[in-house]
Parts: sequence; structure tokens; C-alpha cells
Amino acid sequence: MNKRGFGIFFLLMMGVVFFILGLALAPALKDTVQESTNVSYLDCSNSSISDQNKAVCTSLEIMTPAYIGVIFGLAALILGGIALR
Repeated sequence: MNKRGFGIFFLLMMGVVFFILGLALAPALKDTVQESTNVSYLDCSNSSISDQNKAVCTSLEIMTPAYIGVIFGLAALILGGIALR
């Protein structure tokens, strides 16, 4: 059994899984963030909210690109590692 070929095939499968996982989670995270920012007690669309609520709104809006970026980054690292072999 060729262990190197199996390892490359396994890493390819894992890279594709992370890529598909990122594509699948993007709309769900976007919907969750929109629901969280549109509640009446947070009111992110209002410009005169408290600094604490501004920080919460900013952290919620940063969450989607950060999580998706990490997942796509993992996929790129795995697939890039295969290309360097």
C-alpha cells in the first residue's frame, strides 16, 4: 500500500470538506448575525446607542468574515500543503 499516496488523497479530501463547510456555513452565519443585530434592545441601526452596544454590534458584524476566513484558510493551508509536496 502506498502510504504517501493515501496521505495526499486524505489531505485533499479534508481540504475539500473544509471548503464545502465554509460555503455551507456562510449563509447561516449571515442570517444569525442579521437576526442578532435587528433586535429591539440592541438596535444596531441607531447611531445614538451606547458604547457597549456599539462594541457588541461591531463584534457581531466582524464574526461572519472571521469565521468564514478561518475555515477557508484551513482549507487553503491543507490544499497548499499538498501542492508543496
